[in-house]
Amino acid sequence: MTAVEKMAFGIREFCERNSISTPTYYKMKAQGLGPSEMRFGSVVRVSVEAEAAWRAARSAPGEAEREQVARQAAALKRRSERALGALGRGEA
Repeated sequence: MTAVEKMAFGIREFCERNSISTPTYYKMKAQGLGPSEMRFGSVVRVSVEAEAAWRAARSAPGEAEREQVARQAAALKRRSERALGALGRGEA
């Protein structure tokens, strides 16, 4: 019998294939950085083509994505600095 090559994967299998956690997948999806999905009712699949495009985009992020990541990093730094300042003032 000939093995059939899969053409699409569920979210869990996609995550396993790409060594990311499921929460990371959904976080990236919320940020607009996830792969394109195919939906069949409540079933979600990621095609091999979408997986390849996603990998390419992660390897060479565009300018808009780099700016988004920089903004998120700056916001996280500000939040950390506020929290540390509150700890120093005994507010925590």
